[in-house]
Amino acid sequence: MSDAVEGRALVLLPADRHRSYRWRNGLGTATEIAVEAVGLRTAGGRGDGDAPAAPGWTLSIATVESDVAFSSFPGVDRQLMALSAGGLGLVIDGEPVELDRWQVAAFDGASAVSSRGVVGPTLDLNLMVSRDRFRGSLEVGVVDGSRLVTTSPGAVTFIVLLDGTLSAAGPGLDRCALHMHDALRLEAGTLSLTGDATIALARILPHL
Repeated sequence: MSDAVEGRALVLLPADRHRSYRWRNGLGTATEIAVEAVGLRTAGGRGDGDAPAAPGWTLSIATVESDVAFSSFPGVDRQLMALSAGGLGLVIDGEPVELDRWQVAAFDGASAVSSRGVVGPTLDLNLMVSRDRFRGSLEVGVVDGSRLVTTSPGAVTFIVLLDGTLSAAGPGLDRCALHMHDALRLEAGTLSLTGDATIALARILPHL
């Protein structure tokens, strides 16, 4: 789905190589795990760059440092997983939502969303997909000894290490140890995971 990994069934995406950028509204920062962007990136941000102006899809980890409004993305479906131990409080279209660690909230990218009750840097994993072009899912998973992960034809699956110890092997990738927030991008074949870990699984499938 991306020319950066065209023809490769499995790609390791180390956390220390993720690109940093400011949110579209400038009120926070994120690190980009992977993206299929549509259009130009916004101007005027800091760090290595700025958020995609109109993502086909994007997977990123955001840092929320206070109670702030989130950026608006009309036409985009968003799913957000709280990563920090204290969870994350949100207000979505006026309704308070309390996420425990690893819980996911799904909402329209055009919704009015803000963080609530944040007293220190808090992390969340974000999956955003263009509603007209893709559908996506985001969920927490557990590796207890070993686990196999596959992906549907035409889809892309991401595995992100959230906690614990984990090693992985698969098509074109010799077994290697993962570090916190390292990600694996699987587009074909079977991925073998070994360890004792909490992971996030994000799946993106184009509309036919």
